[in-house]
Amino acid sequence: MKKRVCTNCGYVGEPIPQCATSFFVDAFVWLTVASVTLFTGFLPLLLIPIAWTTFHIVKYRTVKCPECENLDMVSKESTKGKEALDHFHKTTANAA
Repeated sequence: MKKRVCTNCGYVGEPIPQCATSFFVDAFVWLTVASVTLFTGFLPLLLIPIAWTTFHIVKYRTVKCPECENLDMVSKESTKGKEALDHFHKTTANAA
């Protein structure tokens, strides 16, 4: 995995995967819709958690900063990453 920079605290390094929260959100959606489906007998409702889980897996491969647990870690080579590095480098230089 490439090194990333946190836009919140300026940490540069390896992010940690955000998987436990994702699992709990998916499990909550599945349990809620499955219980409604059991009570109503309307099986097409199960398309909601299937679509949600598929969308969640494809779209949100989230990682978080190990320092501040912010979810906005970007590549150092990206425009946003370069801006964050410049911002935190200037802040650190001014504090010294």
